[in-house]
Amino acid sequence: MPPRPDPVLWSRTSLRQVLWALVFALTLPAVLIAGAGFYSGYRAEREATDLRLQETARALSLSIDRAIEKSEMALRVLALSPHIANGDFAAFHKQTLEAGLAGPSSIALIEPSGKVLLNTRVPYGSPLPDGRREGAVLKVQETRRVQLSDLQTDPINGQVLITMDMPVVIGDRVAYILSAAIDPAGFQRLISDQRIAPGWNAAVLDRSGRIVARSRSPERFIGELANPVIRDAAATFSEGNVRSETLDGVPARAYFSKSPTYNWTFVVSVPSAELTASFQRSMFWLLILAGCILMGVALAAMLSRLIAKPVDQLVAAAQALGTGREVDGTTTHVLEFDTIQKALADAATDIREQERHREEALARIAESEARLRLALNAGHLGSWEFTPSTGAFVASPQCRANFGRGPDEPLSYNDVLAAIHPDDRARQTEAVAQALKNRSDLHVEYRVIWPDHSERWIRISGRARIGPDGGLSLVGVSQDITEQRLADERRGLLLHELNHRVKNTLATVQSIAAMTRRAAEQGDEGAWDAFLGRVQGLAKTHDLLTDTQWQGAMLEDVLKNELEPYQDAMRQRIRLRGPKINLQPSAVLALGLAIHELATNATKYGSLTAPEGRVSVLWAVTSSLNAPMLILEWVESGGPPVQQPKRQGFGTRLIQRGLAQQLGGEIKLDFQPEGIRCVVTFPIKNVMVEAEEMSENVERYAS
Repeated sequence: MPPRPDPVLWSRTSLRQVLWALVFALTLPAVLIAGAGFYSGYRAEREATDLRLQETARALSLSIDRAIEKSEMALRVLALSPHIANGDFAAFHKQTLEAGLAGPSSIALIEPSGKVLLNTRVPYGSPLPDGRREGAVLKVQETRRVQLSDLQTDPINGQVLITMDMPVVIGDRVAYILSAAIDPAGFQRLISDQRIAPGWNAAVLDRSGRIVARSRSPERFIGELANPVIRDAAATFSEGNVRSETLDGVPARAYFSKSPTYNWTFVVSVPSAELTASFQRSMFWLLILAGCILMGVALAAMLSRLIAKPVDQLVAAAQALGTGREVDGTTTHVLEFDTIQKALADAATDIREQERHREEALARIAESEARLRLALNAGHLGSWEFTPSTGAFVASPQCRANFGRGPDEPLSYNDVLAAIHPDDRARQTEAVAQALKNRSDLHVEYRVIWPDHSERWIRISGRARIGPDGGLSLVGVSQDITEQRLADERRGLLLHELNHRVKNTLATVQSIAAMTRRAAEQGDEGAWDAFLGRVQGLAKTHDLLTDTQWQGAMLEDVLKNELEPYQDAMRQRIRLRGPKINLQPSAVLALGLAIHELATNATKYGSLTAPEGRVSVLWAVTSSLNAPMLILEWVESGGPPVQQPKRQGFGTRLIQRGLAQQLGGEIKLDFQPEGIRCVVTFPIKNVMVEAEEMSENVERYAS
């Protein structure tokens, strides 16, 4: 049994075969595309010609209708002449001649019996024979419509003409018939005006297919029947084109269109030789292209031999490179092949260079991974990867630390689930399932219980990943966010407290507004200005609290905030003395309003109205039998004499409501002639932030 050929060797193809296949692969599509292009151009030109000639036939068929309609309109106008109704036929004869219709055409007035009353062809009164068109006259009487005849020959003078008969209705009967004899010369002029090409033929056919006018040899063919092919096509279709032969015996393609009103047909015949000329031109250029392609194939055969030899030399160089032998540097006389040969000679050097670059790239990758680990550690982020199909869970040391494990302690996915707070496990399981199902990102926060039973908050972020083996896994990071959660809780508490304090402030403003309204209703003209001043004072107090983040304010700062505008350059007019006391926010607001009222009253009526007036504010913390108390004393001096007020003013009520009701304090106002003295007493626990910090000063300042 003979040995089977090697399939690898059997499937090999030589370079010459590839080159020949390439030549045919390039030339065959070119031939097909060129042939299709030439044929497409021929078809496009043919379709454009068909469309143009068909439109020409359609336009001229409409011109036939218009030419006949002119004669019909002239007859309709004459049929309405009063001379006919009056029997004045001589006047009607004159009117008809003046209408300009005598020309090659003529008009006759006929009685229904067939008697001809007048004819514009002869003078009025000339003896006329009776009409011999009884059938046409009878049809006009029956239909009372205009009747147009086909081309016919006059039996009297042998003239070829077309007749149009119009009924003249007087009353309810057809009294006369107007008959117009239309000479075909008008249709002949219609064709002549179109300037039909010399080799073409145009003709007008009546309903029976008889030639009425013709562009070529009209004297020979008028009155003859057209080609049967054209007559059959015109009888079946309103327009189109057919292959036929002219009456001259010339093969042609006839384009016809039937007029919509009178059903006469206009035909344009183009010799077939002219229509095939474009196809012959396309074939001529196609043959030229085929000759060029054959020349290209011959040239390709020569070039294939020139290419095969240096390729063989190049193959030998490649084999030498593969076996480690020296590569022959003999030129191939082809620039590109010489370049390849040089590239083969440099291949070994390039391989060694690539190995060096590969080692450098691996070193850069390792450095990049180190930077990534450093960034993760700096952000306290631990990396992890979970493969659901195998249950494998890989975690970095920081990720283990986030779950309370040491850097070398094992941490499996089951350990992670066991460490999650029981109330949060369902949420974590649902989030992982959705991320795996939808191939979406994973974002979940939950509590974990460390081995020491402490509770921590962990944020998990991950993304679904398809591995090289097609396996699905989740890759992400973990972060301990316990401090952030605690900060969020503190922020929530602060917002709640701020909301409470804002409501208290609004309640204070509302109370001030209500009291101001009552004062205005009682005739106080300065109530509105006082209200604005109180609101501005309250705003200043809010600014003071904002600077301390609503943690309170020093009593001295509260007093300076209200009284600093009235201080002199030597700082002797306003005297403040007392220990450092940190007031609660509610005490700051209430005391600020009270000091504002006292300062406003002093500037209007008290000591601050005079240049030598003074205000002294002293405060101290004193002990009592029950609890420490804060005593604040306001003393005015150097002002005008003070009189006891007859009624309690708005400011007094505001002080008593703000200090006594809100802070549980006691207010004593003494209107002495030398100046107002106001003493306010508060329980320390109601006004100070931390009362125990002031225990050292309880006995230091006593009034």
